[in-house]
Amino acid sequence: MSGLIALIAGIALIIYAIQHDKKSKDSKWLKDWGFWVITIIIFLLGIFTLNDSRASSIFACVMFLALLGLLYWRITDRSKKDLHGKKRVLHTLVTILFVIIWACILGPVESSLQPSATNSETNQSSSSSTDNNKYVRLDGHKIYYTASKKYSLNGSADTSWSAATADVNNVTVYKVESGYTYGSKRGGKKVQGIVAINVKVKALKDITVDMDSASVSIPNINEQHDIETKMDWDDQDKGISKSGTLYVPIYKLHSVNSIKSLRLKFDCEQQDTDADDYDHTYDMTIDLK
Repeated sequence: MSGLIALIAGIALIIYAIQHDKKSKDSKWLKDWGFWVITIIIFLLGIFTLNDSRASSIFACVMFLALLGLLYWRITDRSKKDLHGKKRVLHTLVTILFVIIWACILGPVESSLQPSATNSETNQSSSSSTDNNKYVRLDGHKIYYTASKKYSLNGSADTSWSAATADVNNVTVYKVESGYTYGSKRGGKKVQGIVAINVKVKALKDITVDMDSASVSIPNINEQHDIETKMDWDDQDKGISKSGTLYVPIYKLHSVNSIKSLRLKFDCEQQDTDADDYDHTYDMTIDLK
C-alpha cells in the first residue's frame, strides 16, 4: 500500500509538471534536473515498498513524500529573492521544522501503529508466551518473539538404521516481532516465525551426523528450508548420545497454531566405510497436536 501511494504520487507529479510547463513561460519543471531526481526517488520508493501494507510504513511514506515536496519547493525557488513577499529563508526554516517534528513523532507514531497480537495468540495456554522481552539467540542476534507454543512429543525413536536411533523430543513455534530479518544464507529475508526442533541422536556404532544438510518442510503452509544449529554434531562414537536444537525460519506464519505437522530429513554415515548399510537418510514426519 505504501508503495502504491508513492507510485501514484510520482505519476501525479509528472502530470502536474506537464500542466505547469504548458502555462509557465519562465520555469520549466520537465527541464529541471532537480525535478527528475526527486521523481526517480519517488518511483524507487514505490517499487521497493510496493508489498508493504503496514500502517507505520504508510505513515513514513507520506511523511517522506512531504519532505521531498518541501525540498523541491526550496530547489525551484532558489534563484528568487523572495516568495510571496516573504524572505527566501522561509523555505529552509519550514523544511528544518518539518524534519524536527518528524524526528520527534516518528517513534511514538510507529509504536502506536504496530499491529496488536491476535486473540488466538493472546489467549494461549500456559505453554504460550506473549512477553516481548523474551527472545531466542540465533545467528548472532537476539530474535524477540511475541508468542510461542511448545509441543512435547512422546513418540518412539526412529530405529530404521542399525547404526543409530533418532528421536524428536519437542518442537517450539515462535511468532517473532514484525520486521525481523533472518540470516545471510537467505539473503536477509523478513520472517514471521521460527520453529525450534529438539533432536536426539544415539550412536549404536561409530557414526558421522551431517546435520548441516538437514532440511525441514511444512506442507500446510507450503514452506521448506535448511536449518540452523548451534550444536556440533559431526562424529559420534558408539554409545554416545547427542541432543541439540534445529532452528527453521518461517516466512509466513499467522499464529503459533498455524503449523500442523513438519517433515525433518538429515543424513548420517558410518565411520566404517565397508559397512553394508554405510549411509542413511532419516526422514521423520512429526505431527503437532
